[in-house]
Amino acid sequence: MMAEGLHLCAIILHTAMKNIKYTLASLLVAIGLKACWVDEKSQKIELKGTFINDSYLRRSSDSLFAVIPFYATELVFERPDSVLIRNGVEEYSLAYTISHDTCYVHQAYQNHGLLEDLRLVILSDTTFDVLEQAFTGTKEAARFVKTSVFEGFEYQLRSQLAGQYDLKGKEKQRVILHANGKIEGLGDYDTFELCYAGDCLSEPAKIANVMRLSNPRKQEFVVWEYNQDTGMLRIYQLQAARPDTKGEREIASKLFELKKRS
Repeated sequence: MMAEGLHLCAIILHTAMKNIKYTLASLLVAIGLKACWVDEKSQKIELKGTFINDSYLRRSSDSLFAVIPFYATELVFERPDSVLIRNGVEEYSLAYTISHDTCYVHQAYQNHGLLEDLRLVILSDTTFDVLEQAFTGTKEAARFVKTSVFEGFEYQLRSQLAGQYDLKGKEKQRVILHANGKIEGLGDYDTFELCYAGDCLSEPAKIANVMRLSNPRKQEFVVWEYNQDTGMLRIYQLQAARPDTKGEREIASKLFELKKRS
């Protein structure tokens, strides 16, 4: 009888030990998972490289540049405590800090007389949304994406026009617009720049897209129109500038008409 009792106690003790081992193992796994989760959440996110305003680029394909509001076209993270901001007119550095998935660019703009931080919601190490609505008056944030330092905002903007064209009126004359701003075959012009900010936008009397054509000896602001469906690029010359008036020039004549090669 005593032997049977001891045997029963042994069974109970063995079962209890197995349950304790299982419970301890589960507890250790749970603690480990929680530790990993906390570490992942608390790990500081780093932003490095050049990020460009992809929302602007998408809108620019079918909009006049002058009516697209934005805070910046490029944000460059080269230092651990400051970001370089470019907007087409100037560039400057501002301090920033990162907390969890949000980057705060400190004292970035004025809102009702007060300096406000610009918030960037980090989606990945290559993408973030800039909450610029209070500055631009728009309803949506601006999406920024990482790019190569050699293919920044202006490169991507020119890419929309880059390609090979036939110059109307000049049989078999090929014109090439390169995304880096170089031109081949367009009169004596060898570079072009697309205007998206600053005084150049006020050159024409009416809102229009503006381009600067230049060579080492001269430069000229012109108005341009591009039809994506037909591939037609029309460039218009502006009237001569008046000495007492800045900009506000009427279109004088069509300068070039080009058909993009398919």
